[in-house]
Amino acid sequence: MSSTSSQTPTRICVFCGSKPGASPAHLAAARALARSMHENSIHLVYGGGTTGLMGEVARTLVKLSGQDAVMGVTPAQLLSWERPDASAGEEKTKGNTKVPGPWLRRMGQKGGGDVEEAKLLLNEEFGHVTIVPDIQIRKKYMMELIRDGGPGSGFVALGGGIGTLDELMEVVSWNQMGAHTRGSCMLNVEGYWDGVVQWVDKVIEEKFAGENVRRILGSVSSAGEVVGWLKGYEDGRASVLLKKAKGKGK
Repeated sequence: MSSTSSQTPTRICVFCGSKPGASPAHLAAARALARSMHENSIHLVYGGGTTGLMGEVARTLVKLSGQDAVMGVTPAQLLSWERPDASAGEEKTKGNTKVPGPWLRRMGQKGGGDVEEAKLLLNEEFGHVTIVPDIQIRKKYMMELIRDGGPGSGFVALGGGIGTLDELMEVVSWNQMGAHTRGSCMLNVEGYWDGVVQWVDKVIEEKFAGENVRRILGSVSSAGEVVGWLKGYEDGRASVLLKKAKGKGK
């Protein structure tokens, strides 16, 4: 058992934009996060894009740690948008999913048919990618990769738009419901996530959620803090349940 867990890499799932953002600080943070992950032998799970912050964190980590350190997960319907590098070539079809022929490595099923996937061997820049049927399956698959990762695995949000916020809040909600026990944090570059931090404070103040939300969803100001925050994370939901159990025992 211990040898199996020691062989499982620590993974960080990065939610971020397919655009670089207005400030160069966002791209710098993506590169800094990749360097920190490399220094700590951490693998990347991300949305599979090749542009913006998504492309920058993947490209940087591949340069430092190699292709096997990066796993992108892309919905088939977004392939031409998120993976313009894989848009050319003869197409092969499985069900309703079309995959460019030259990139095809293996088609199959995962999880008893729950996830139909095509694993692609990409160019040297961006590592590996798994094609899934839709966005909901992408989010679930990325969560499972982090749930089953080594110690210190978790989620982090860099700058991004509605999709980034949606992905972040979904994994926080899944934590509350017990689907996983990993922490999530925001890399708050130049105050980008200040509005969400203030909103969390308001949610707690108005008693729509308890203080444990601050433990489930953290905020750090530098890339170097992300790895430490996730390593030090203690399951916020579990701590609340433990307090309740102790209260009943008194």
